[in-house]
Amino acid sequence: MLEIIYLHFMKKTILLALFVSAFFTSKAQTDKLVERGLFRLNIVAPGASYELGLGKRSTLNFEAILVPLSERVYGSTDNFEIFPALGAEYRYYTNMRRRIGKGKNIRGNSGNYVSFLNQAIIAAPILGNIEHDTPVSYIGALNYGIQRTRPKGFYWNVSFGPGVGITESDFGPAVLIDTKLGWVVKKIR
Repeated sequence: MLEIIYLHFMKKTILLALFVSAFFTSKAQTDKLVERGLFRLNIVAPGASYELGLGKRSTLNFEAILVPLSERVYGSTDNFEIFPALGAEYRYYTNMRRRIGKGKNIRGNSGNYVSFLNQAIIAAPILGNIEHDTPVSYIGALNYGIQRTRPKGFYWNVSFGPGVGITESDFGPAVLIDTKLGWVVKKIR
């Protein structure tokens, strides 16, 4: 039953993200400030992401990552496991013109942004054996982020913001803090 609610909620969230992106794309002019596409490999949370340029300052970022989790059980050693997670995020870059005016780099979508992040963590671990009562955990958050890409492709990203966490047995407020570190493998201007 809750899995149907997850799917319905995710479907509504994706439709909302597409509607918002269509709105900003229709307002965009031909001089895009963001890259058409960026394929990145992440090393902090191992995985890959693809950021698709939509409008003048807006993108959709899709990611597949591995999330490590450690749990200490009373009287025994730590249990460790790794979960797969999928995410989709709408980003709107807020300071691209100001960065250009100051002579700073905007390549690789180097800028500050506000975003709406959707992330689903699948509770079937790839590695480990901690028992979970929920097949999927979901988090949705409104974030503020900073992303910088160096000329040779090295990049870092930090984002944070309030959100909501949903599992089969729980629903409540959450705070999302996300850090990424890695390389831009392919940049399409």
